[in-house]
Amino acid sequence: MNEARCIAAHSREPDRPRRAVDGTLLCLGHLDELRRLVAELPAHHDDLERAHGPGAPRPITGDAPGLVIDEPVARHRSRMAAVLASWCRVVAEDCGLTPPAGPEPSRTAPWMAAHIDWCAGNEWAAVMLAELREVTGRAYGLADVRARRVPLAAQCLTHSGGERCTGAITIVVRGDEWAAHCGTCGTVQEATPYLRGTRGGRWVTAEGVIVLARVFGLPCSRDVVRQWHHRRRIQGRRIGDLTWYDLASVQRYLAQRGRRAA
Repeated sequence: MNEARCIAAHSREPDRPRRAVDGTLLCLGHLDELRRLVAELPAHHDDLERAHGPGAPRPITGDAPGLVIDEPVARHRSRMAAVLASWCRVVAEDCGLTPPAGPEPSRTAPWMAAHIDWCAGNEWAAVMLAELREVTGRAYGLADVRARRVPLAAQCLTHSGGERCTGAITIVVRGDEWAAHCGTCGTVQEATPYLRGTRGGRWVTAEGVIVLARVFGLPCSRDVVRQWHHRRRIQGRRIGDLTWYDLASVQRYLAQRGRRAA
């Protein structure tokens, strides 16, 4: 059995040691967070470009007349790419590997994803985690997309040291991005497992649709869900005694309603 303890800081009971995952120096919660931060960094990088790139309603700067550039966003996009690329170089040098062909997150993130467990076995893993957490948090702030939050009566699924977190989950939606936040352990997780009535991570029951509708402040009931389905606003199918609704179609429709109401 691995006797190593997690070297990363914990917001809940910071003085209580957590057992690290075998072969690493991070607990399961922090190891999962590191994987997620690496995997999602390209999307956050692209989100900033869509929100503040050429054509966005931002002040004009620079030498080219009419060129719209948001300098803080441009700097942070460069920093996001540089941070992940620098960790790729560390791994490549230490392991004798060929680094990614370029610094773009679309290249570095998939490359790094294959080496996360090795990274987690090094003393600097906590520094890497903190840096990726910082650039991701900053990206959220710069995206300037108003977050919608809905507290759920759902206990956090994160386990640390063999114990399940006691925190309650809040679903946070920024644009088309859905995430589950736990204020107790500080993790950002995939939202799907917390939506009531999920089936295989793709389908939700009417109760699940109602929970999602609350995110956008939309009045919703079983009858409303049936109307949305009948009018082909959302997709669904009958399985056994229940009608299951396609999660992706529900999210798209609610996001469209939210944009129209904004």
